[in-house]
Amino acid sequence: MKIAIVGAGISGLTTAYYLDKFGYDVDVFEKEKVGGKANTIKKDNFLFEEGVNGFLDNSPETIELCNEIKVPMVRANQNSKIRYIFDDKLYRLPSGPKDFIFGDILPWSAKFRMFKEFFITPNPKDDESVAEFTTRRLGKFFTERFMRPMTAGIYASTPESLSINAAFPKIANLEKEYGGLFKGMLKKKKGGNPSGELTSFNYGMSEMIEKLASNLNIIKKEIFSLDELSEYDRIIFSTPAYDTAKIVEKKYPNLAKELNKIEYTPVAIVGFSGDVEPVSFGILTTHLNTLGILMDKYIFPNRNGIRVMVGGKRFEKIKEMSKEEIVEMVNKDIQKIIGKNNLKFEFFKMWNEAIPNYKVGHLGIVKNIMNEVNKIDNLYLNSNAYKGVSFNDCIKNSKNLAVNINYKKEL
Repeated sequence: MKIAIVGAGISGLTTAYYLDKFGYDVDVFEKEKVGGKANTIKKDNFLFEEGVNGFLDNSPETIELCNEIKVPMVRANQNSKIRYIFDDKLYRLPSGPKDFIFGDILPWSAKFRMFKEFFITPNPKDDESVAEFTTRRLGKFFTERFMRPMTAGIYASTPESLSINAAFPKIANLEKEYGGLFKGMLKKKKGGNPSGELTSFNYGMSEMIEKLASNLNIIKKEIFSLDELSEYDRIIFSTPAYDTAKIVEKKYPNLAKELNKIEYTPVAIVGFSGDVEPVSFGILTTHLNTLGILMDKYIFPNRNGIRVMVGGKRFEKIKEMSKEEIVEMVNKDIQKIIGKNNLKFEFFKMWNEAIPNYKVGHLGIVKNIMNEVNKIDNLYLNSNAYKGVSFNDCIKNSKNLAVNINYKKEL
């Protein structure tokens, strides 16, 4: 069986790896560089990640894959457990229940409101925004202080713009299965923090990408039409939904229409050299145009840069700004956040459509997309546009697709 994969991001590369391992004849088409947003830039003596800087080591598929391709993993140091939120001043995120209860991350009134969550009945609505869900269960102050920076850090979005079912399904399922968040965590004997240790590679995420790509047949070519892939028995699109829509539109207009309903948010990454205090994993903000400061140099070896993430759903006008205007804005925000700014600009990357925004109704859109895909015998979709934006999600979904390539299966 001959298989074409369009797109050599992490989803495309891992899908190709597994299909090749299972004995299929696979060609991967990529118009730009392999790795997509999992890409490490080396500028002079500095190393910067354009996108993801690591993954949690709690996914068997990811660990197994890294071991198979023999790419050494490196875990983040203890600084990675120190994290801050900026909401007019810096608040250190609590490391446990005692720190949360007696710390200043929330006023006592907001803490008492949170504890009322035990007595709040489930909502019968099929879907609601993250803001609606967490405000209903935990209070408005919790949503503003915790969920606003969290949604910015993970999705470059806002609590109002994300579906709780699509963006945080495990949290939503606690209410559905156990009647509440605290009830569910007690029964599962888990706290609110994700399990696993932050992990990367000695010289950045591209170390894994290069290992994956080295044994694959990658063709540098942009695909414009399905007609260009007529010789293949199976076609897998691992491109962003909007790119996939352009390619399939002529032959499958209904599928393209549904694909174009998936939104993406713009993000700029600005890299600096220098030192930042307090030393930590990073700082997320609640309301600035700068979404967060990521201090890679303090958590992984062989890193010496500071990255700032700006824009997202919170500030979509970033698409209309020049590089110089963005860097100037970021410098002013850094001054607000840490009280000084001795950093030197080193690196800039702009993504007009960086991260898929899982808005309310996203799962319905995905269902409609799959209904259209299931009408087409030889076509498959696999990218973070549909289910799970994390590095681990992409690898897990890719392995699942490779195992089930002869069957149509829900994304």
